[in-house]
Amino acid sequence: MAVLRDLGEIPSVSLDYFESHALPPLPQGVDVTKIKESLRDAAIWCEGSQRWAVFKRNPKRSRKREDNAFINPLSLVFDAVVREARQTIGNRETTLMYASRPTKLRTSERSNSTRPDAYLLLREKKSIDDKTDTSNDSWNDIAVSFEFRKGTGEEDRKDKVISSLHHIMRSDPCRRSTLGVTIEDTQMRFWFTCRAITLVSEPFDFFTEPEHLIHFFCSLAFANERQLGWDPTVQRVCVEGKPQYNITVCTDEGKETVYQTTKMISDFSAHAMQGRGTRVFQARLTLQNGQPVHNAEPLKYATKKVSEARKYFLTVLAAGDVIVDGKKDKTTSLLRDADELPPDFGLHRLPTDDLPEWKPTRTGEWLTPNVSCVPLSVKKSQIHHRIHYRVVFKEVCEPIHDLKRLDTVFKVLMDIHKALQLLHSIGWVHRELSTGNALHFGGMGKLADLEYAKHMDSSITHKFRTGTLQFMACEVESEEYLFDVGPIGERTFKFNPLHDMESLWWIATWTLFYHVDQKGGRPSSEQITQFHELFPGRLESVARICAIRRPLMYEALPVSFHDAGLVVEFMRQEIKTAYIESEKKLPPDYTNPLERLHSAFTNHLTSAVAKSTDIRIFSPNAGRQREDPTSDTGDAKQPSNEKQETGTPNKKPKRDDSREHSNAGHQ
Repeated sequence: MAVLRDLGEIPSVSLDYFESHALPPLPQGVDVTKIKESLRDAAIWCEGSQRWAVFKRNPKRSRKREDNAFINPLSLVFDAVVREARQTIGNRETTLMYASRPTKLRTSERSNSTRPDAYLLLREKKSIDDKTDTSNDSWNDIAVSFEFRKGTGEEDRKDKVISSLHHIMRSDPCRRSTLGVTIEDTQMRFWFTCRAITLVSEPFDFFTEPEHLIHFFCSLAFANERQLGWDPTVQRVCVEGKPQYNITVCTDEGKETVYQTTKMISDFSAHAMQGRGTRVFQARLTLQNGQPVHNAEPLKYATKKVSEARKYFLTVLAAGDVIVDGKKDKTTSLLRDADELPPDFGLHRLPTDDLPEWKPTRTGEWLTPNVSCVPLSVKKSQIHHRIHYRVVFKEVCEPIHDLKRLDTVFKVLMDIHKALQLLHSIGWVHRELSTGNALHFGGMGKLADLEYAKHMDSSITHKFRTGTLQFMACEVESEEYLFDVGPIGERTFKFNPLHDMESLWWIATWTLFYHVDQKGGRPSSEQITQFHELFPGRLESVARICAIRRPLMYEALPVSFHDAGLVVEFMRQEIKTAYIESEKKLPPDYTNPLERLHSAFTNHLTSAVAKSTDIRIFSPNAGRQREDPTSDTGDAKQPSNEKQETGTPNKKPKRDDSREHSNAGHQ
C-alpha cells in the first residue's frame, strides 16, 4: 500500500501523551478510577484474574474466529463502561455506538475494499443514504476503526488500520481527523491521524491495564462531532440523488457565504495522510449574509491566495480561514494545542518491506505536493501544523495534466512562463510549480498555488523543502548548488528564479515522456526506461539529478513528439548554461542569466506550440475500464472490502495492491 511507504515511520508516544492530546477531554464528572472500581464491584472486570469477565480466555487461546473472539466481548465492555459513565454525568446519551458487521460492505461515495473488524459509529448519521436502513453502515459515520488479531505479528493489522484511516481522510471532505485501534491478543494500541501528523500509542495490556481502555471509551463516546474530527462548516446533502456539500466560507472581513458543490474537480491532494488535503469543487453560491441566492453561476472552490495580475492568475471572490467555534481551525486544536511531540517519543516503523514496488496507474500520478520531504527522524519533535483555509475562485479551470492536445499544453506553459516573468520581475519566486497549478481556462494558462511564493529578500525560512517532487528543481531537491565552478563563497542554499524555470522544464518533459500519441497505445521500452530515470518517485535520485546535465533522449518518444522533444532539449541546454553562468561565484548572480533564459524560453515555447499542432496525447492506459484504483487492500472477510487546504488540484499517487500494477503502461 503506497500510503505505508509514504509514511514509513510514525511517532510512537506514551499513553499519557496520547490521552492528553489526541483524544477529546473526558466529560466533566467522569472519573476513570471510580468507573474501574464500579466495574470491578460488578464483576465485569476481575481484579484477581486481571481480565475482563466477558473474555473467558486470552484471545490467542480462543477457538473462535478472530472477529468472534473480540467483537461481542468488546461490545459488552463498551456498553458496561458507558453505562457506568452515564451514572456520573446525568444519564447523557452517547454520541457514538459500538458496531461490527465485518462481512457487510460499508457504503461510501468512493469504493474501497477495506473492512474494519469493528468501529465506533455516530448515532445521528451524517451519511445521506437511507437512514432507516440498519443493515449497512457508512464510512461517513465511522469515528474509530478497530482491527483484531488473536496471535502475534501485527503487521497486517497495521496495514488495515492505516488503510481505514487513509480511506476516511481521503474520501470524506467532512473530516479533519480520525482514530483507530489495533489489538493483538491482549496488547492494544491507539492510532490518530490528521493533516499534520499520524500518531500511534505505546502498546498496553487492556486486560491488566483496563483504565486506558476505559479512558478511551469515555472520552470518545460522549464527545461532540467536532471533537471527533468532523468539520462543522461542511455539510453533506443529497441533490438530485447525488451527494453534494454545503461549504461555509468566512471571509477575512467576517462575512459568511455558503456554496453548494455541483461537481468534484480534483481531490488527489487529499489522498496523502499528511499534507494540505486540497480539494477542488465546482460550486454555486447558495447563501449570502443569511439570505438565499438563486440561479447563481457555477464557481470554483479552492484554497489559494493569488496576485492581482488578472490575466495570468485566478480571480478571488471570497477567501478566509475556516472558523470553528469562533476560532481559526488549526490542526493544533485537534491535538489540544500540542506544538511538539514529547521528548521521549519513538519511531514506529510501518510494514513496507514486503510491499511490491509501486508503479503509477494513470495520468497525474506521482504528482503529490511534497510540502514536507524530510524524514520524520530528521524533523525531531516538531509537528508541522496547518491552518484550514478556503478561497473561492471565479474561474473553473482544467489542470494541464488533463489536457489532450500537445499544442494546448505548450500554450498553457507559454502563459505560465509569462506569469513567472511577472513574479520574477518584482523579485518574487513561486517555489511550487507543478502540473496541478498550471491551469487551462478560456484558451490560456493561469498560474495558481501562490501560498508558498515569497520575495527573494524575505528572511522567512521553511523547515521543510517545498514543491512537488517530480517537478522540483534538482538543486532544491539536493539543497545545494550543483553547478558552482568558481571560488568558494557563501554556500548557504537559497531558492532562486532559475529553480522555477527548471520546474517549468520538468513539466514539459513529463508531458512528453508520460504520454503516447495514440489511444490505447503503449510506450516503447526505451521511453519506459527514460521515464523511470527522469521521474523515479523518490528524493535524491542520482539519475534525476544527472538528467539536467545530459542530453534528453527524446528519440525514445513517439515520432510525432520528436520536434517538440528537440525544443525541450534546447530548453534544458539553456537552463544548464544559466546555472553555470550564475554560479561562477556564490551566492549565485542570476540576474543576467535569468534575463537571457526568459528570452530563450519565450522563443522555445512559441516554437513548441507550432511544432505540436493537432497532436493528440493519451495516457497509456486510456480507455481501460478499471475499478477504483485506490482500493488499497483486499480483505479475507468476504461473504462465501503551514495550511490545510481545499483548493487548486494536485495529484496524489494512487495504487491498488489487490491486482497487478500497470504503471499506466510504464513497466
